[in-house]
Amino acid sequence: MSKSKKYQYKIVEVNFDQTYLNNFPEERGMGHILESSSPSEEMVLLRKELVDELYNIIHSEALTDHQRRVLLMRVEGQTQNTIAQHLGITQSAVHKALHGNIDYKNDKKRYGGVYKKLKKQCAMNPTIQDILRRIDEFKAKKHSEDEDEDLF
Repeated sequence: MSKSKKYQYKIVEVNFDQTYLNNFPEERGMGHILESSSPSEEMVLLRKELVDELYNIIHSEALTDHQRRVLLMRVEGQTQNTIAQHLGITQSAVHKALHGNIDYKNDKKRYGGVYKKLKKQCAMNPTIQDILRRIDEFKAKKHSEDEDEDLF
């Protein structure tokens, strides 16, 4: 076995419908954490605003055409293998487009990648920061109301 085969592995992704998480008891599952059960209308609107603003960033000049294609296919729920086959590239190339490269000679520093670019763009975008602030305020208010209900 070659040296590289000893430490490399293939990442496998599986699509999973998150609504199945609601079938588990709250103390054992993640359904309550993901808030997948009947979100309020206000939260739905805030999430829609956030997604719309993210799409504005995605379709701006922030990403390369290749990164944009890979990301949009991933957002549609396609696996890295499916994206690779569709674009005629390797699964590793898709992973690197999304997550960036690792410089093993420089303390495994990660550079590039769509996710890193999006995170940076979101941090600098005042509209997204405002939406995130309103989501946090909504969650804090909801948490406070839930605690009040538990008292009765």
